[in-house]
Amino acid sequence: MKVVYVASDQRVPGRTGGSVHVLEVARGLAARGHDVHVAVHAEDGQAAEERLFGATFHRIRYRPDHRFFRFRARRAVAALLDRTGAEAVLERYYNFGGEGVLAAEERGRPAVLEVNSPVVDHPGSGKAALDALFGRPLRRYREALCRRAAALLSPLPEIVPAFARAKTEVVTWGANVDAFDPARRSERTRAEMGAPAGACVVLFSGSHRPWHGVHVLEEAARRLSARTDLFFVFVGGQAAPARGFRGRHLGALPYERMPEIVASADVGTAPYDPSRLAQLQLGFYWSPLKIFESMASGLPTVTIRRPPLTEIVREDQEGLFFAEGDAGGLAAALVRLADDPALRARLGASGRERVVTRYSWAVHCRQVEGVLERVVRDRAARAAS
Repeated sequence: MKVVYVASDQRVPGRTGGSVHVLEVARGLAARGHDVHVAVHAEDGQAAEERLFGATFHRIRYRPDHRFFRFRARRAVAALLDRTGAEAVLERYYNFGGEGVLAAEERGRPAVLEVNSPVVDHPGSGKAALDALFGRPLRRYREALCRRAAALLSPLPEIVPAFARAKTEVVTWGANVDAFDPARRSERTRAEMGAPAGACVVLFSGSHRPWHGVHVLEEAARRLSARTDLFFVFVGGQAAPARGFRGRHLGALPYERMPEIVASADVGTAPYDPSRLAQLQLGFYWSPLKIFESMASGLPTVTIRRPPLTEIVREDQEGLFFAEGDAGGLAAALVRLADDPALRARLGASGRERVVTRYSWAVHCRQVEGVLERVVRDRAARAAS
């Protein structure tokens, strides 16, 4: 099957969860034998067209050069459809996107909308209030995209409009289980991170936005500053010395270094603080890349007790939980793991097995493939009738 995957605001290769997601889906579909063409954002110094991991990436420009104007990539996407003869379009949803869904409709091709962030407005949304002053044009546009799409993919049905939930397939993100592997553990990397010999290294990786809970983990680390056997490593954000605890802020690192960094730690953390992001009133819609990659690397995971995290990580099987925002509870879970290497090994091994069998990008791409093939068959059947 020939597929055009539209993510015109994403930069690939890149360091963000979105760029990783796009690359892994493209790679996974190509590995399953499909001819995959991906529309991503153009940057100076990059080739306009490049083969990566079996897929062809087309770097396109639109003006002004800001993701708010992503919808202006529609003409380039339509030309890509014509050029490739694609049978289906997969579009990564963005508020100001829609270029893939609309170009597919113009060309009579089915489109699947991949929804990773809310299409619906959360209670008290300022954006919704402003939209209402002008007759809700943004809401009408978003809902029109959902109506035009033959199917939707989302980690949480509640973030798509109620009328579209019947055609929404629930999918989760995953991990590249070939790259993220316990075998990547390296004493050299641990030394580069500054970890003392024999220390239990606690890792946080990802954006340092308030709702990611870095402040909760830092407070837990300060409470454990007397523990010389604990060392805290933060990846993402700005490089900085630790303040009041043993550890380091390494800053943003190239993504290709992450498999070795993660495998060289001993405990993975995802200390989310949902109270810091109003959109999470709709439900915890994140599909947590950092958790999947930690589990794939054989690390036990410490995170908050909230679905779907409690479905991905099972308590005392792949990890431990603490109450949202509770630095003391997080500290207690870390002490339990630091004091029990056998528990860390058991939880880590179970996490690796669970990701390989249920939460790899390969599993994700099988689901995506099934939806794409179904919408193509349905379109062909309607055309023949």
